[in-house]
This record gives sequence, structure tokens and C-alpha cells, in this order.
Amino acid sequence: MVNVKARSGNQSVVYLPATPITPALRLHVALLRPLLPAIILLAGGAAAMATTKHVHFNNAGASPSPPSVTSAIIQHLRLEAEAGGYRAADLANVDEVYESVARLIGAGRGAEGYEAREEIALVESATVGWTRAFYAMLETRERELMELQNYEGGAGKNEAVVLVSEAEYAANLVAAVKFARDRSRLSRIRWRVLPIPSSTMQRGDGDMISSGVVDLQSLQSMLEGNYAIDGDERCIDPASIVMVCITHIPTNSGIVNPVDEIGGMIDAFNSRHRRNNNESLPQILYLVDACQSVGQLPIDVRKMRCHALTATGRKYLRGPRGTGFLYVPKRIASALEPSHVDHAAAPVMNVVEPSAWTHGLEGAEDCEGLRHAYQSGTARFEFWESNVAARLGLGAAVDVALSAGLDAIGEKCAMLGRLLRGRLREMEGVHVYHDGSSACGIVTFYVDDVDAATIKERMQNGVDEGSSEDGETTCCFGVSVVPATSTPLDSSRTGLGEQSLVRASLSYFNTEEEIESLCNALLTCMKSL
Repeated sequence: MVNVKARSGNQSVVYLPATPITPALRLHVALLRPLLPAIILLAGGAAAMATTKHVHFNNAGASPSPPSVTSAIIQHLRLEAEAGGYRAADLANVDEVYESVARLIGAGRGAEGYEAREEIALVESATVGWTRAFYAMLETRERELMELQNYEGGAGKNEAVVLVSEAEYAANLVAAVKFARDRSRLSRIRWRVLPIPSSTMQRGDGDMISSGVVDLQSLQSMLEGNYAIDGDERCIDPASIVMVCITHIPTNSGIVNPVDEIGGMIDAFNSRHRRNNNESLPQILYLVDACQSVGQLPIDVRKMRCHALTATGRKYLRGPRGTGFLYVPKRIASALEPSHVDHAAAPVMNVVEPSAWTHGLEGAEDCEGLRHAYQSGTARFEFWESNVAARLGLGAAVDVALSAGLDAIGEKCAMLGRLLRGRLREMEGVHVYHDGSSACGIVTFYVDDVDAATIKERMQNGVDEGSSEDGETTCCFGVSVVPATSTPLDSSRTGLGEQSLVRASLSYFNTEEEIESLCNALLTCMKSL
């Protein structure tokens, strides 16, 4: 007979009667060891079992997917295993994914005969979509400026300005700055990337601080030619502004930029300055990074009046990693030449005869080379190869969001964000970032004299919530760290310097009880440091 005794903690003790250790006994013990938890439960030792809870507060990084999303992915992978990838793709209804994304962002609403594939491109990430739109737009505009300069016979350098929000994501800034540096060196155009100032607000101590939100008055002054950059006596020439890039919700705070109002201002400017050389492209192109807002807030591209919008699947949409989409109105997309293509984005239109090879496949005056034609609309931004299973998972995630209702989701995320910011505000030594201007489910903060990475590690590894009749409970909180360099302009404006932030990003499936547990765990963590 085996006597079993349990004690508190993760350990349990098994007492065996004094019996000679024989090979048979060793075998019995080896077979018994995996069954110890069940034996303890049957013996009334359930109270001694420790449990671990995982609370996900990193929805701005990668949200856990609903069952319908993983089911859609797995079902298609099984079909690929059975029928092969190409046949499985033929059987999959990927068109519905495009249509769901269009409904999600209000594209083509009410338009008869609307083709979502001509305004929605499915891509691998928001950054892939953003850079494809950005380079295509600016390279197209650069060709126009070069042709105009040649026509006018100018010898000097024209100036082209890209305006960005101070909350702009680092990936966008790197692409914009690299483009400006490279093209200014190689062409007769001087490219500049200039920030639109954020508005200021009064702190509790009376000091004025940056709100992180685009200052609409400053933008209007730029559009009217009345704004001079510090240290530059000249005002920005509105005719030189070719693009405005706005991050809707940044990675480092809960501020929400007024993208609809900005779109209205740009649209009004473009209406007053119609261009004759290419009516499909307006004077100022408007590119919106909606990476953190799609799936968290209602989005309507018609109200936004943007010329391109990008988003990812893995964040608030709760889709799989490696998915995203790019929206460009058909009339804009059809006027753009992508910076890089394959034979799906730009199908080959002819077979080049060997006699023409020596002249170069690009062709010559007396010899036709390889011809290609761009796909209609945003199809020119997609490549042949794609992860069909992941795309179907993205479609399922979009459908979940549509069923839940974006208005309800937005209200729940905003309410949870207010609740957490209020609780953190009460804690001594804890500082909420952009506290007075945050308005969504992303909450960032820092703790006096404690590195953000230390807080994250302690919270993720688990904080004991104490003992109860059900045993000891350890709660692990999925928070993240936001480096100051992820939004370098905003960090410098607020005096954050190189300090990183702890981020808790709340979604509609999170609860008030989880927020209370997070705050209690943070207090426990701070006391132990």
C-alpha cells in the first residue's frame, strides 16, 4: 500500500513502506511518478496544488487569436497536406478576405460593382504595406518633378518635403530618411523630412508639455506657407510639400491622432491646388499608419480621405503573424509604379526574340525588349507567392472584429485604458506617459529608478497572488517594453531621453479584475526591488 501525503507549495511527498528496493519496485515507482498529481487530487490534496495564470496585456504586440482564426489556418494547412498547395489555394475563397477587410475600413461602401481586390492588397506586415506605398508614391512624384525641371530648364535643386507626425514609428522614419538622403544625393531634387509639431498641454505643476498629438494649427500654418522651422528664416513653401505621413496610434502611448481632421485639411489644400500634369495624383499624398488602430477603433477611409492606409493582422485584429494589408484608392494606385515587382504584379506581355537579346532586354529604339503591364489597382503591390492559410486566418480575425462591433470594441478598450491609467496614477513613483492626452487601450508608464526591462521580466515570470483554499496562485502578465528609439521624435520632445517604457495594451477581452491584479502585482514587484 502506498501512503500519500501532500504539503503546500509545488512539492508533494510520497511515503513508501520499508520495502527492499528491487527492479520491480523501481519500475512501479517510474510508472507511478507521472500520476502523482492525480493521486494527490484523489487523496484530497487538491488544496496543495499550485496554479499559474497568464494574463495577456500585449495586444499592441501580438494578440492571442480567437479559435475561429486558428481553425481557419489549420483547416487550410490540412487541405494543403491532402491536395497540395496550389489546389488548396484554388479551393480557398480568398476573395472573401479582401471583402471583409474593405468592410472593416469602410472602403467601397455602397459602390455598385466594387472590387475589393483593386483597393486592398494583402501583404506580410504593416511595414511592408507602408514601404510599398511610400516608395511608389515618392518615386512617381520624383519622376514628375524631374520632368517638370527639365521642361522648365532649371539648373538648381527643387525642394520636396515629406511631413511626418512626431509619433511616427521608427520603421517609417528610417525609410523616409534613407529615401531623402539617397535621392538628394543622386537627383536634382533636395528631399527633406520634417516633423509636424505636437500640441502642448499644461501639466499639473503648471509646466507646458508635449501632448504627442499632431497640432492642427501648426499643420494649417505649414499648408498656408506661414510656418518656419526653428533656425530657418524661410517658411516652408506649401508647393514643396508632397506627402504627409501620420501614425494614427503610436506604439509608445495611447494618444490618438486626428486623422479625419488632417485628411480634411489636406483634401481642402488639394482642391485649391489642382495639378494639370497628372489628375490622378493630388499635390499632397496622405499616408496613414493604422497599425495600432485597426481592430481597436472604428476606421472609415472615406472620412479619413487618405491616399493609402496600412495595418497588420497580429495586433488588435487578433490575426496571425505575417499578415497585413494596404489600402489605396484605385485611381491613386493605378497612377503609381511600384518600386519592386514580380510577374504577378506586372505580368509579362511578350516573348523576346533571341535577335533582340544583344540589345538588352530593356529594349532600344529599334528593338523591342521585354514588355510588362501593371495589374489594375492595388494588385500591383502583391507578389505571386503568399501564405494562403495565414490570409484565411486574417479574414477570420476581421470577421470576428466585425461581429463584435468596432464601436463596442473601441469603447471597451478606452474604458479599460482609463481605468488602468487612473490606478497607476495613484501609485507613488509610477508615471503614466502622455497621461493627459491618451485616449485608447494602450497604456505606457515608467517607475522611478527601475529599468522597464526589469519590470517586464518580473511581471512576465510571475508574481505570487497568495494562498487560498485552492492553493497558491502565480499570475504572469504579458506586458512589453517600448524603447525610446521606437518613436525617437516623440521621446525627444517629452524629455524621455533614452528611457524605455513599460507597455500594457488592453483589448476588449481583458477585464477590470485583470487590471486590478496587474496593479497589485506591480506594487508587489516594486516592493521587492
